[in-house]
Amino acid sequence: MDRRKFLHAVSGAAGLTAAGPLIRGALAADGVPGSAHVKRIAVIGAGIVGASIAYNLSKRGCEVIVLEKRAPAAQASGNSFAWINASYYDSPDSYFVLRTHSLNEYHRLAQDIDIPIRWGGSLEWYDTAEREKDVVDGVRRIQNSGAPTWMIDKEKAREIEPRLEIPGSPQIAWCTRDGAVDPAGVTWALLRRTIAHGGQVIYPATVTALEAQAKGIRVVTDSDTFEVDLAVAATGVGTSNIAAMIDLEIDPMRVSTSGIIVTTAPMEPVLNTVVYNADTHFHQLGDGRIIVGEKAGPAETDQHRNFLQGRPNTYPTAELASEHAGRILQVASRYVPQLAGAEVASVGVGWRPLPKDGLPVIGHLHKVPQLYLAAMHSGVTLAPIVGHIAAMEILDGLRIDLLSDFRYERFLMD
Repeated sequence: MDRRKFLHAVSGAAGLTAAGPLIRGALAADGVPGSAHVKRIAVIGAGIVGASIAYNLSKRGCEVIVLEKRAPAAQASGNSFAWINASYYDSPDSYFVLRTHSLNEYHRLAQDIDIPIRWGGSLEWYDTAEREKDVVDGVRRIQNSGAPTWMIDKEKAREIEPRLEIPGSPQIAWCTRDGAVDPAGVTWALLRRTIAHGGQVIYPATVTALEAQAKGIRVVTDSDTFEVDLAVAATGVGTSNIAAMIDLEIDPMRVSTSGIIVTTAPMEPVLNTVVYNADTHFHQLGDGRIIVGEKAGPAETDQHRNFLQGRPNTYPTAELASEHAGRILQVASRYVPQLAGAEVASVGVGWRPLPKDGLPVIGHLHKVPQLYLAAMHSGVTLAPIVGHIAAMEILDGLRIDLLSDFRYERFLMD
């Protein structure tokens, strides 16, 4: 399912709430180890969210062990469109506010670490009156909070993107503060800094058990056992496995969905912004590579369903990957003619972690307070702020109000 359609579907049930102040000066949960007792931490998952949490903990002086079952950024973080934004479809308001904070945190992070990020804004439009009205109404709503976004016509869009072909006469949402990153590059930059702070990154290492102790938690992998004060689960689509290990009352995740990402070889500059419409979406990285995402989704056939059951990140054959990439680029070339016949560097299958209500699940678990959970879609956008806040909650014994709507316990209230 298209992420925007999914969030639109759940937003009515979620309601609109204000974000509230940033910090409440109270302990996160009864039994959560305080900062004086948290020295050694295992971060399970080396995607961009786990890497951000590990970096923020390590720079505070923690001994951090990152455990990854395959390789850093091998799954969702390495196969993501990686548009970073806070947009009109982000509901409730607290989710929009959280994403806005994370955009600001990206700017701060870029001052600390050399990360592959490009700020250029975004252009978005659709080809039906209903979807266009949704965009217009949504843009008007977030303009009230001061978001730098406007509705523009095709002529103005051509000034912003001179090489972009726009059929018809749509109204176009233009947001100047959006950007895009190379998520694998950001993940590795964060992990390298974690290692420089004395941390370890161990892979492949599959976590097979989590055993809460009187003090701390034991993390068992297929090759070793780690006795730590606290564990962080930033496992994306593997969050359901963690929930089963600790016999969590409700699995917070729904079935993940796939998305195809095509990356071209470096090209001459042709794009300034992230472009998103009903047919395709694409942007250009600072090194010249163009990232193109598919909108159509997999075919509804038994062959596709059987293949996708194992959540693969690659195609079964290079020939099939090349054929599919050609079709995706052909669609995108309707808008950027230079993409017709572009050299393909890689074709990846990304699996989106999707909490049941579409919103992040972040914080200590009352059932196992020695375990801190960080599960979300839009992990690429949210990684900087989640890493920053998670380190505060873990090491300072705080409960951050910015995360009030995103605690696991909300699933127990239904």
